[in-house]
Amino acid sequence: MFLILRRGFATNSSLLCSSEKIVVPPLKMKINKSKVPKIREKDLEEKYITGWGPGGQAVNKTLNAVYLRHVPSGVWIKCHESRSLDRNRKTARKMLIEKLDLKINGEDSVQRQEERLASHKRDLKREKTRLKYEERRKEKENQSETDQENSSNKEDNLEYIPEDN
Repeated sequence: MFLILRRGFATNSSLLCSSEKIVVPPLKMKINKSKVPKIREKDLEEKYITGWGPGGQAVNKTLNAVYLRHVPSGVWIKCHESRSLDRNRKTARKMLIEKLDLKINGEDSVQRQEERLASHKRDLKREKTRLKYEERRKEKENQSETDQENSSNKEDNLEYIPEDN
């Protein structure tokens, strides 16, 4: 089903269009997460390694970074987002699921769906702006034409009356 927008009518997204018809394909607002892979704990190899980066000696000596490997696929993640080992473990699992989803599902992955949705919204916004300025330009042209017609009509109505000396 396609949506045809006309001037003066607004949709749920408050998109107003010019007097021309434009066809806007329906926007799929939901992201399909049914294909996201589920990971089992027995398929994971988890190691705790020393941290890196800013934080000095305390970070570099403690085992607070996580190396997580999905054995069946060979995909691995190193995570050192925070100083907390528990937070790094949770973050590593989320990152691993995203990476597996991208590898297995490709263009149907959640990340690619979100990118397409953002791109589509950006394109709609650009089109709305373009139509707004096109409408303003047309109104300005119409106004200048009516001003010219009015000025020419005033000149036609003026009569030359010679002065009596």
